[in-house]
Amino acid sequence: MPVERGRSISWVLRRIDGRGYKAYKDLLGASERVGRLLVRVVRVQGDPYAPPSVARVEAGLRLPPWARGAEAAVADLVYRRLHRALAARSGRLGEGRSGFLGVPRPGPVMLRRSGVEVHPDGRVVVRAWVGLPSSRRRVLGDAAEELLLRRLPRAVEEALSLDGAELRRHVETWRLQEELRAALPRRRLVAFVGDGSILPRRCGGCDDPLPGAVPFESPPSLRVEIETSVETVTGMGVRRGVTVIAGTAFHGKTTLLEALQHGIYNHVPGDGRERVVSLRGTVKVRAEDGRRVSCVDIETFVHSLPGGRGTGCFTTVDASGATSMAAAIQEAVELGAELILVDEDTSATNLLFYDERAEPLLRRKTVTTVSEQAASIAAEAASLVIISSGSMPLIASADTTIVMEDYRARDATPEARRLAERYKPPERRYRPPRCRRLRRGPGLEKPKLRGRWLDDRRLEEPLDLGFNEQLAEEGQLQLLAALAAHADRHAGMTLGEIAAWLDETLAREGFQGLLGGEPGPGLAEVRGVDYAMMLNRLPIEAEQLPSRCRRGGEGKEGEGP
Repeated sequence: MPVERGRSISWVLRRIDGRGYKAYKDLLGASERVGRLLVRVVRVQGDPYAPPSVARVEAGLRLPPWARGAEAAVADLVYRRLHRALAARSGRLGEGRSGFLGVPRPGPVMLRRSGVEVHPDGRVVVRAWVGLPSSRRRVLGDAAEELLLRRLPRAVEEALSLDGAELRRHVETWRLQEELRAALPRRRLVAFVGDGSILPRRCGGCDDPLPGAVPFESPPSLRVEIETSVETVTGMGVRRGVTVIAGTAFHGKTTLLEALQHGIYNHVPGDGRERVVSLRGTVKVRAEDGRRVSCVDIETFVHSLPGGRGTGCFTTVDASGATSMAAAIQEAVELGAELILVDEDTSATNLLFYDERAEPLLRRKTVTTVSEQAASIAAEAASLVIISSGSMPLIASADTTIVMEDYRARDATPEARRLAERYKPPERRYRPPRCRRLRRGPGLEKPKLRGRWLDDRRLEEPLDLGFNEQLAEEGQLQLLAALAAHADRHAGMTLGEIAAWLDETLAREGFQGLLGGEPGPGLAEVRGVDYAMMLNRLPIEAEQLPSRCRRGGEGKEGEGP
């Protein structure tokens, strides 16, 4: 972007120094070169106590040949360095947020973030929050110049001064995970857990690995070896089909599942999960009492309701545990999920399995369970990984049974099959859902958010995204909230088309193309599946199409139930 004559940042600040705080609005669009950097003010706060202003800094970065094609990893490393450099230079320069410099704290996963974007031609765009200084709500021109033209550029230069060894380690860690994930389909795997991985976290809400944790060791019968350009890795391959992870409490079942649910991301060096990968189309489902459901076909799971009520277009604003989980599975299949993760602890158990011994007492069965349809779900739609303490109907439906004992995995498939000979639940045919088209979106202008990263004091009628346990950073919630404000523009599109639109637009045009304007620094990438899952829980109007959804596309027009 060229510098506008007569509109340099320093010139504007000299002109407005000492005036009322709203005079800072004259900075909007002002820019100035500081060495090789071009600094531009793209958003101006209206009050010293309001959310900070946004500055955009452009620079060039010469990447070594071995880092080309890994711009996402480079941007992630620059962002982490930027976060530290800005925090070191942030300080109070007046009232409210005056003197603040920053970007959101990054988590342990490598994400594309609006705070730093690195382009293949070496162009770097940095965005940061800047608290414009004020005293008694008057412009402090000299302090603002110090902030915008000295502290901020120095922080950006520090972030861009990459150490070669650190950059190589970051890029190779990213590339290793990309190549491991790309190798899964041709090996008929849906996930991979590398030997030596540290899966437990230091505490329930922590991202750091647990010191002294037992390293993961793959069972010999499930061990595979995958060659990459970085190194050859051995570990446990999770095969297509139905996998049940069983074991008693506190032996590592859920810890393993949590590693798989976050295996859709690449992890930073030292996280402990750098060799744990899952297919990008992995979706974790759970029961959600009280959630909204809009015209989802759950008849394959829930049927024979009192009064002859049908469930082929199930709609409610207050779903039960079983109906909410049935809807979540059908929505995941509708969006093309390749792997569905289920934890018995957060599920409606009456949807997972059924004790046939109680049938004479109950006389009526209104639910066809996941265990009865598991083989058909895997054949027709998506593979399953299910955590179970020891449910025989689930174990009997499994292609692979893994037992966790003392945090170690054991392949118990032969034993499980011998047990299943004595107890084999009836198998039912799974029916994929019908695709749905969005008739009208909610258009939430200023949605509130809820997540473990946010201060609860800010909440008022929040948009609760806690159902999605695969979100890893606050910036992902912020992007979903920004997208929700324009959900009505997707009217006429199927949910699958909406998910594909987000994936393709973000990859091709970045955050600016996705939102249609200059973003702030607080956004992080999400999958199209995450966006569609959020839409499914908003007050949308949807209608079913004649075709049923299948993996890789819709079914034939007019195909019946």
